[in-house]
Amino acid sequence: MKNLPGEIEISCFYRNHLGPRMEAAGLRVQFHYNQKPGIHFKVQPPEEYRGAILKGIQEGMAVRFPDFPKTGSIWITEILDNEIDSSEMAFYRVGRLVIEQVYSLKQISN
Repeated sequence: MKNLPGEIEISCFYRNHLGPRMEAAGLRVQFHYNQKPGIHFKVQPPEEYRGAILKGIQEGMAVRFPDFPKTGSIWITEILDNEIDSSEMAFYRVGRLVIEQVYSLKQISN
């Protein structure tokens, strides 16, 4: 498991300027090997963002950590949304970005 995310927690906030407005979303995620397998929410996301969060994390894991064990678990422990700036795309992007951050940390530590 040297190149897999260990028992860590990481937080990511994404914000992109789109001309007259912003696009923004944030997540805090934990990786575990001794808990219920799968991706879980400790906090309930707004329903319109749930699928985008899952898709971003799942796609990011498939690219960066394809060998993540089926017995491993990912817990979303915090969701930062903004009623004006948040969107499905912002939550998809932050889901991918949080995985990219974990991947970068693993590369630095190796």
